[in-house]
Amino acid sequence: MPTLDANSLRTLACDVYRAAGTPEPIARIVSAYQVDTNLYGHDSHGCVSIPRFVRDIETGKIVPDAEPDVVRNDGPTALLNGNRSFGQYSASLAVRRAIDAGRRFGLGAVGITNCNHVGALWGYMKSVVDEHMVGIIACSAGPRGGSMVPFGGMKPVLAGNPIGFGVPGGSRPPMITDMSTAVAAGGKVLMALQSGEKIPDHWVLDAEGRPTTDPASFMTQDLQIIGAMRPFGGHKGYALAILAEVLGAVLTGYGAAYKDDYIEGNGTFVITIDVARFTDVETFRDEVDRFFAAIKSVPCDDKTDEILIPGEMEMRSFEQRCREGIPIPDGTWQTIVEAAESVGVKAAV
Repeated sequence: MPTLDANSLRTLACDVYRAAGTPEPIARIVSAYQVDTNLYGHDSHGCVSIPRFVRDIETGKIVPDAEPDVVRNDGPTALLNGNRSFGQYSASLAVRRAIDAGRRFGLGAVGITNCNHVGALWGYMKSVVDEHMVGIIACSAGPRGGSMVPFGGMKPVLAGNPIGFGVPGGSRPPMITDMSTAVAAGGKVLMALQSGEKIPDHWVLDAEGRPTTDPASFMTQDLQIIGAMRPFGGHKGYALAILAEVLGAVLTGYGAAYKDDYIEGNGTFVITIDVARFTDVETFRDEVDRFFAAIKSVPCDDKTDEILIPGEMEMRSFEQRCREGIPIPDGTWQTIVEAAESVGVKAAV
């Protein structure tokens, strides 16, 4: 398993995207976001997607030099058309607009339609809490026909639509959560597939609606879904998945995954809340710190070493991987090497 430092991995990803026809400023934004995702420990949504994005550029699904347009802009709200640009690029612009709107109006809400895969949501929420704001983000996902069964169902009709949110802390790290509404995100199943590993039998169903430990019974190496994911927490995750699809797909006009003309991507909806419009920022941060301290003071059960606030593991991963490098599983690294070579870039450890 190779281990790469973050700068080398950023340079490699950027070089690959530039060789595939992406303008350098956009390539830098996308590659930086992917590598940061790896640094935070969300490997299922980091540089594992390089081969996928190269294929998407080749097929025209990603238009590498496209610029998002503002379709609607009305005070604190806006709707962007991603124009099939890189999802990370569109989402970064939308989050920045939502932050600016939140600062100006107290609340900001920005949707994105016609948007490609935006990657992990964690980094977007990190940029919101860094502005001392509370953030919420929801995405619809695909593929066409869906990838997740409804609670009690055997065939997919919606997706494991992710939801993220963030709360700024004071002297303590912020709380940031990024979660699939499926038991496990598709990217985790892909990494198991690439590594030849089994998965827990409660993650996915095969094409016949039966639980399986074989990731190949759920998806192929080129990301074709043949099985179905299951919602986490039964009816609770299922309800959240519906909400995320309504916000990300219906409200933005992207379209829900069940439709015959659906194009895989992430209809995305971002909300920002300016803490200063409701209370003193320092008072808020101090109260959040005390609340987090109270949570962490709870005695642990015999299977737990420490109570963690959501986001603490990612911040620790970031520090460790900045020092020690980012481990890339052999199977994942091989696909990255092949994708780089396909556009004339040599990948070296």
